[in-house]
Amino acid sequence: MTGAGLSALVCTCLAALFEVHSFPLTGQRAQVFLANADMDKTADIFVLDDLQLTAYPSAANYAPVAIPLAENTSAFDIADLDGDGKDEVIAVCGDRILCYTIPAGGPVPPARELFTLQTRLGPSQSPYPQVIVVKHDGRSLLALPCDGSVELRSADGTLVSRYDAIDKTRIMVSDNGMSASLLNWSRRRRNRVDLQVWVSSHIELKTTTADAPFAPSPEDPWKRMSRVAVFDDLSQVPRAGFPLKTDGTTLLRAVCVPSRRHQNTTVRIREAKSEEDDFLAKNITLGPERKYPGEQVRYDGDYPDFNGDGYVDLTLWKAPTPGMSVDTLTRAITGGVWPLEIVFHLFSPVKMRFEPTPWSRIALTAPVRWFLESAPIRNAVLCDLNSDKRTDVALSDTDHSFAVWLSTEKGFARSPDFRHTCTETIEDVAFHADLDGDGRTSIGLRTAKNLYLLKPCP
Repeated sequence: MTGAGLSALVCTCLAALFEVHSFPLTGQRAQVFLANADMDKTADIFVLDDLQLTAYPSAANYAPVAIPLAENTSAFDIADLDGDGKDEVIAVCGDRILCYTIPAGGPVPPARELFTLQTRLGPSQSPYPQVIVVKHDGRSLLALPCDGSVELRSADGTLVSRYDAIDKTRIMVSDNGMSASLLNWSRRRRNRVDLQVWVSSHIELKTTTADAPFAPSPEDPWKRMSRVAVFDDLSQVPRAGFPLKTDGTTLLRAVCVPSRRHQNTTVRIREAKSEEDDFLAKNITLGPERKYPGEQVRYDGDYPDFNGDGYVDLTLWKAPTPGMSVDTLTRAITGGVWPLEIVFHLFSPVKMRFEPTPWSRIALTAPVRWFLESAPIRNAVLCDLNSDKRTDVALSDTDHSFAVWLSTEKGFARSPDFRHTCTETIEDVAFHADLDGDGRTSIGLRTAKNLYLLKPCP
């Protein structure tokens, strides 16, 4: 991808909610991620397509900066290695450790070779982002996995510390299931680095090991690590549902089980005497079963708190069962859509249950084939979009459009507060993150040919 390949920048402020910017994607394998390409505090868009890394700095109105990576490049990181306040691209190319400057304008200077070292970060079919630069004793160092150890080296290659490699297989708790894999580092968001694993899908680890080689530094919020839970086998891993408090404590959880025909969801409130008991699934009490019409909405984002009271609320979808009359089936086939309702039940800490009467509803339609292919809720993001401490709702309501409903004291409006329509089918949500650090969330929508950035208006 080159600067000439950038499509015309779309920047319109619709309903005073979002600016919409578009960035070209030249292939299905193109990776999209966030990092800093300039010296402001706003995270920027990066697109990796084979060996072509393109930065779109927000300070330059998203004008592209093309960074051609060297052949045989495997892992790379985007971080401030020299402490000048501006990030560089640190790349592993065979046994060469390279550094690319990201210029404010003009062509990218040739890569500088920092030093050579045999690592376990190559070779690879294509480059991939990896946490390489870490804080250690107030210094920015390169953390490089070698045979049997992880080495911390300065920018000139001087060995600072060496740690035995963590080679145990870890089995970890995930809110959506569980799995096992070797430990891997990966940066996901602008303001956080998580320890993650890759099996068939990626899972965020929830709990930091005492033997982790690097401790998070308050100077470097990018490197704040999650904690890893270690088990000997899968039978020890508890299935615990989702936590009911947004402050990170886990004494209270909701365990939800769908009915066979997915018409109802049975919920029981699970309470532990301590967080250690919750983690080990000991001294647990379960409340009575309560049924709620609908099936849980699968979404990306934090646990939803629609009224901002600090407790996680329940989000379900339901649709009327089609009758068998010829007229009903004909209308469904010819119209191509079917009615759908999303309902929201607030959690009551006094009653220790989700309220039986929905607090609010969103009525919409979805293509009939979505019901046949999978759940009809697609590309859902539940998070605080406008920094009012309430969870908002965003999702695709057609193949090409993405709608946003803002949460208020009275619930959600009948019509979306914002809608963006793309020229191509929306394939997925590439990211959602607070790019400016002001509590508002930006959303990246991916199509076959473009990335659309929905950024909150100033």
